[in-house]
Amino acid sequence: MVTINETSERTLETSDEIAAYLERRHDLMGDGAPFRAGETVGIVSRAGIPPDLGAGDVAIWLFSAGSGAVWSHVLLLTAGGIETVAQVPTANLAKREAE
Repeated sequence: MVTINETSERTLETSDEIAAYLERRHDLMGDGAPFRAGETVGIVSRAGIPPDLGAGDVAIWLFSAGSGAVWSHVLLLTAGGIETVAQVPTANLAKREAE
């Protein structure tokens, strides 16, 4: 079995075409995603995550760039209580069970 990558090119002429393209790409990112947008996740490994990010080792998962993505964007708190969005390794996250 062989896997190939095929690409195509097209020009987006208007703001509406750009918006439609981005909406489709966003919808595709949810396919096969490890978590649902808005889902609370646990930080199970702090490798690659600065110590001041991820207070309580929890975050809200926002998105990753498709299935198998190495990085995920999450909403979390800093040690000082500031809300921030950060990119963290997807492998460092896991579904969180309520305590």
